[in-house]
Amino acid sequence: MEIKIKINKSKFWQFYKISNCKLWIKGSFNSHKIDQVLNSLNRIKKPKIKNFLKTLDGHFAFIFINKNYCLIAIDRIRSTPLHLSKIDGHIHVSDSSNSLVKSKNFIKKINKDSVREISMGGFTIGSKSIYSNLITPVAGEYILIENDTIIKNTYFSYFGKLSKKNYDSLLEELTDITLLIFRRLLRQVGSRQIVVPLSAGNDSRLVVSILFHLGAKNVKCYSYGQRGNFESEVSKSIAKKLNYEWIFVPLTHNSERKFYNSNDYKDFLKFSENHSAIPFIQSISTFNFLKEKKFIDKDCVFVNGNSGDFLSGCHINKLYENLSKFNKNKVLSDLILDQLIDKHFSLWGYLKTKKNIKEIKNQLWNSITKHCNNLNLENAHLFYEYSEFIDRQSKYVISGQRIYEFYDYDWKLPLWDDEYIFFWKKVPSKFKYKQMMYLDMLKRNNFGGVWCNSLPVNSYKINPKWIIPIRFIFKLPFGLIGSIGKKLWHHFDTSVFRYWIDPTLIICSTSYKEILKDIFKKPRNAFSWLSKNYLKNFNLN
Repeated sequence: MEIKIKINKSKFWQFYKISNCKLWIKGSFNSHKIDQVLNSLNRIKKPKIKNFLKTLDGHFAFIFINKNYCLIAIDRIRSTPLHLSKIDGHIHVSDSSNSLVKSKNFIKKINKDSVREISMGGFTIGSKSIYSNLITPVAGEYILIENDTIIKNTYFSYFGKLSKKNYDSLLEELTDITLLIFRRLLRQVGSRQIVVPLSAGNDSRLVVSILFHLGAKNVKCYSYGQRGNFESEVSKSIAKKLNYEWIFVPLTHNSERKFYNSNDYKDFLKFSENHSAIPFIQSISTFNFLKEKKFIDKDCVFVNGNSGDFLSGCHINKLYENLSKFNKNKVLSDLILDQLIDKHFSLWGYLKTKKNIKEIKNQLWNSITKHCNNLNLENAHLFYEYSEFIDRQSKYVISGQRIYEFYDYDWKLPLWDDEYIFFWKKVPSKFKYKQMMYLDMLKRNNFGGVWCNSLPVNSYKINPKWIIPIRFIFKLPFGLIGSIGKKLWHHFDTSVFRYWIDPTLIICSTSYKEILKDIFKKPRNAFSWLSKNYLKNFNLN
């Protein structure tokens, strides 16, 4: 069986050949030079592959072929996904799932489990895709192809022993690691311009403040959204405090509707397609503005704050509280699965039937328990985080880097550095609850002097102001019918008013008429329609 490699031509991929060995590689390593990786792969024996991959530190993907086997490997976060499929008796491997799916004899058999998962959550569980004949390795996996056999292996999983260190020791270690990561980033970027999408949150603020602390000069910031939105007001104040140039990209309903109907957007959807998650589109409409204003250099490097909130514990708060009240009459795994369903598989309330929830839970638990074991109260949060790590974070959130690549820009993800991943997976949940350790580190160090009460974090404010009295009048009746009224109001608010007050306006990728039609299907947020529209592309409802 022949192995056929199809890599899209771009500046991001490089090809090397030594004697009978071929290497296609993308990304960079903190631990190795690329020629060292090639030479090691050329000499390595098959049983040593896993241990070698464990030594690699960085964001990368590669395909290596010698006379005996083919090795397909992605980094610990799946920053660049790879895909493979059997077509016409041959194994095809590509960085573009579209190039495989559009092959003449690709078998388009729909995976019904995947459709359910994307409908309810926006992404698949595990290595599944929309099509049964399309395999996409999850974060930390590698695939060996030998003698027509495809074998999946794992060299890293977001699970392990928790640290016994005390709080102060871990806090000091966190500061040291954070500084190490950003010092290394600055060495790698050199004199090139760094561009930071700056919000009012903790993560992008950490990025710009520590760059300032370390003396970075060639840094620019931008914010976007509807005029008067809180995020941009705070973003501007932070940039001014740090003396970094800042620009605001104004978004309107008209401009966004126009963009989401443009050829540029349609081309991006084709470019970023991975058949295992909805596309990440937040901020994509800002790039033409940034280029037209000549605000960014052609060789600039984008550095965003993904995903400090997740790693530092922001998503385990409810689970932690439920675990603290746990009694033996309950099943521990149910707490974890209920939280995953509530947090990530509730895009459409009408789809949360007993049958669908049961199927999703089975898929989740099968995926989790392949790599997580010995469940107890102390490590239960890692069972939850492992699942979100390999599915929502790596397939959806991190896929946002395709936006930069679509416009031919480089990127760095310092808060997804391997050092951060290794650190946060060992931190006990009591230190991650409400991001206690992360926020403590930020406030104690006060990088750049921007961690103060005068620059609030994520304080939500409704905008535009004209909608506030109208929304208030409509909300009054719901307040008269107790707790059920709160839930009904959320669905009504999402369908009727969210279109007008969404700060990023990604909701404009769907028409307001279409949104109103779905009012009784209990939509959760803008991503509900993104999942619906995504499946429409496959003629799936």
